[in-house]
Amino acid sequence: MKRFSLNLRDLGGIPFDGGVIPHGLYLRSGKLSVLTKEECVALCRKYNIGCVIDLRTPIESAEFQDPLPSNVEYVQIPLMKDATVGITHETGSDPMTVVSKLRKSPERLIEMIPDFKALYIQIVTDEYCRSQLDKVVSRLRENASKGICTLFHCTAGKDRTGVVSMALLKSYGVTDEEIIKDYLRSNRNAFWPTIKKCVGVGILTRNRTLVKTAYTSFMAQRELIETAIKYYNPL
Repeated sequence: MKRFSLNLRDLGGIPFDGGVIPHGLYLRSGKLSVLTKEECVALCRKYNIGCVIDLRTPIESAEFQDPLPSNVEYVQIPLMKDATVGITHETGSDPMTVVSKLRKSPERLIEMIPDFKALYIQIVTDEYCRSQLDKVVSRLRENASKGICTLFHCTAGKDRTGVVSMALLKSYGVTDEEIIKDYLRSNRNAFWPTIKKCVGVGILTRNRTLVKTAYTSFMAQRELIETAIKYYNPL
């Protein structure tokens, strides 16, 4: 199983006042298209996954489709409307593809990297994004009440997935510090893939500033989830 590429983990075991998040009900990950059909079937069987919630836009999902078995329910609830490089991607705009196309214009590439702090605020405060976020959490809790294991994911399993995890854990009364701890666990899975990407960026562009900026963008940053927590008002 390509665990590191998938950034997969069970939220079970995270403590809150009165108990712990149950195991085997909430899985978070990156896009499942990194798996073959056989690997995805094995994943769903291993974790008894009954539902997958895709947080990506329709354009992203169509380009990198989840190779799910027919017995797993697929639900798409995109958190954002607009395609934004770094969070969502237009067709053919995978980050490394963009870098390859614009390798001779590193300044343009740096300008294309979004303001992640503003995006995290948008997800929890924008009317559309917040409505979608609430739908995801509601569906996750509903599935859990029926004993259904649900996997939810975006592209890297870090930003949109991280905010959904935050909102879900908040619904249980999990402390901010435990939420931050879970969010930063992505770096254990992201480190080597990020190093590989940064080496590729360096080879293509020969621009040290862009390599440093790319590293920061691909890794989970504590201040981002702290910002989401600050601006998120539970229902």
